[in-house]
Amino acid sequence: MKAQEKEEKNLLKWRFAVALYKAVKESGIKSFRQLAKEAGMEPAHIQKVSVGKLDVTLTTTIAIANALGISFTDLASYFDGVSKKDEEEFELYLAKQKKLRGKQKAVTKKSS
Repeated sequence: MKAQEKEEKNLLKWRFAVALYKAVKESGIKSFRQLAKEAGMEPAHIQKVSVGKLDVTLTTTIAIANALGISFTDLASYFDGVSKKDEEEFELYLAKQKKLRGKQKAVTKKSS
């Protein structure tokens, strides 16, 4: 695989993660863990998709859309509508989650 192709694929996975974040935020789903349950998937799988680390198959995308209570076309519209502002908001969300995980690890180590 050429470097440019790999970079382009990574960009598409990132953009899908941003779109998924936006779709989940606007749905009745409270967390990616709940999304995984509703979609009949492992939470770890959804977690990798939700941060752009995993390429998503068509069946996974459809299962996610169904779990969100929207159509495949609606989920694709989220993808098509990703803006720079959406990306920045998503980056802030990821940074906040990383910070929270760090605090949780520190508490776990102290209580051990």
